[in-house]
Amino acid sequence: MRIGIASTFPPYRGGIAQFNDAMARALEKEGHDVHCATWSRQYPALLFPGKTQFEPGKTITNASMPASLDSISPSSWKRVGREFGEHHHVDLLLLPFWHAALAPALTSVAIQAKRQGVRQVVAVMHNANSHDGKAWESALTKRFLQACDRVVTLSGSVSAKLRPWKPTTLFHPLYEHFPKGPTHKEARRQLGISEGDVAHLFFGLIRPYKGLGVLLEALGRLPSHHKLLVAGECYENWSSYQTLIDQHQLQERVQLHLEFIPDNLVPVFMQACDDVVLPYLDASQSGVTALALHHEKRVVASDVGDLGTSIVPNLTGRLVPPGQPEALAEALAVPWLSQPADQAMAFKAVKQRFSWSAWASQLTQLVQSEAQ
Repeated sequence: MRIGIASTFPPYRGGIAQFNDAMARALEKEGHDVHCATWSRQYPALLFPGKTQFEPGKTITNASMPASLDSISPSSWKRVGREFGEHHHVDLLLLPFWHAALAPALTSVAIQAKRQGVRQVVAVMHNANSHDGKAWESALTKRFLQACDRVVTLSGSVSAKLRPWKPTTLFHPLYEHFPKGPTHKEARRQLGISEGDVAHLFFGLIRPYKGLGVLLEALGRLPSHHKLLVAGECYENWSSYQTLIDQHQLQERVQLHLEFIPDNLVPVFMQACDDVVLPYLDASQSGVTALALHHEKRVVASDVGDLGTSIVPNLTGRLVPPGQPEALAEALAVPWLSQPADQAMAFKAVKQRFSWSAWASQLTQLVQSEAQ
């Protein structure tokens, strides 16, 4: 099958770019001919809260595919849509969605591609709407969905919100592209974590719905040998979190790395910690969970969205009610007593179930069954 993907790819940074890159490679391994297009300009600077949209030391000139989509140039949207049909003759066009600001561009790509003979356009919905989205964005999302032939989601919670579109629920696969990294002992040495400390990791962009404040409140209820690594760029005002750190006298127990963590350093943080904490107040699914499980790190997460689908209780992780520091503190304090062999078997089963190979196979089977 000839497959097109119009979305964000490296050298743009972040989980969506990594997801799309892994998706393209998985589909190629399935034997499909994959053609990708990325953005010459993704978010206008006015809409981007971070320091840079690119991986460290890279620019759009490092893209391995045509960077022909400009988020504020309608002529580029139409041109890219036509190219998928006229030049690449794709049978299937995949359009990942995660932010309504990009919906007008993706909508135009879908419409133009179908006019040029692309048989199926599939929306791959990471979210039902933008995180922290405004009401007006739902109209843009609706118009995008109307331009697509089928809707695929990565979680049951997103599917529930998109029920009128009769979505098919797949899953968020685990990442496979990160290097193994240093040993647990060496990683802790690099980050200055003492041997007797229990290190919890909060990883990824810091945004209101991710509940870092709940985690800081929970840490304040734990003994002093419990430490917290916060690794990720802050997309909001840091002052409220600093207030909690000062209020609970956590200055010596919280290690801050408030910048984007490049791929080569991700394994250092993952190997150094004892568990990865996702105290989210709301969520659909999370690439951080996929990242933690890839590194075989237990996850302590809020029971929201589909965060719990890959958690085997007390083997690969634990679930807690959202927004409850007391419950989170208890889950972080209880020792992990499972046998190493049982834990290894649980991680192996999860990795097989949520592999990219399984995801690509399920997607293509779905599309091919619809075409018959």
